[in-house]
Amino acid sequence: MVSVGTVWDRAVDFVRDHLGAVMPVLLVTQFAAPAISGSLAGVRADATGGTAVGLGLLSVATTILSLWGALYLVGFAAQPTGREDRYAAMRIAKNRFLPLIGISIVVLVVLGILALPGILRAVASGIDLAAIANGSTMQPSELGRLGSALLYFLAFAIFILWLSARLLPINAVVAMERRGLGAFGRAFALTRGMTWKLIGLILLYAIVAGIAVSAAQFVFGAVAALIFGDSGGLSVAAIGGAVAVAAVSAVLALYQSAFIGKLYRAVIGEQDDMAVFA
Repeated sequence: MVSVGTVWDRAVDFVRDHLGAVMPVLLVTQFAAPAISGSLAGVRADATGGTAVGLGLLSVATTILSLWGALYLVGFAAQPTGREDRYAAMRIAKNRFLPLIGISIVVLVVLGILALPGILRAVASGIDLAAIANGSTMQPSELGRLGSALLYFLAFAIFILWLSARLLPINAVVAMERRGLGAFGRAFALTRGMTWKLIGLILLYAIVAGIAVSAAQFVFGAVAALIFGDSGGLSVAAIGGAVAVAAVSAVLALYQSAFIGKLYRAVIGEQDDMAVFA
């Protein structure tokens, strides 16, 4: 049985030993790209026409770049311990990126389909969902009318948590093995017997990440707003908050990717005929 604590120790060792090697990709894909996208969030919300399309395309581009960077980091960490090579990681990220995009699209489509019944139930309740999305307060009577939809989404959230645990190493599987849709079954096989441990780890990570990101947003964004004012759009406060959040998120992404890579390596062992190194 793989020890989550041991995997975490190996992930920390990987970050310490290879921080200089991963830093260029980390800064560009996990820090700069999200910082740019986050800084433009206010502008994007108010944009119309061609500007809105351009900003939307920029957001998609930064997301794709971040996804490529995450694949690079996972591919770096998933190599045999003591033989991690950044050039091999670059080849892995280059060769396996399109399969990762395909896997991601499949996941989004499936989750969208599964969420559809809850959305339809919410729409059928007759509640003005657009007003609620814009900040309108929901009345207790309206909450009751959403009962079945809320129950569905609660069950859906539990399912996503379980699925996230079972598919946790899927990026490493895509990186290190020549698989398409078969990556789903392989990820399920790798996490067999570890579901509850991984669910606990995901919940802990979510709590730590939420606190860290919220603190960064509050400290830097709020302080910048007090000093420079917050006029909305591309303001100093918006940029400061986005940069702070991106910095914290980049650190979290580095350790997350390192853990996923080392989890994969711990489960399959240092040698495995099904793995494709470099």
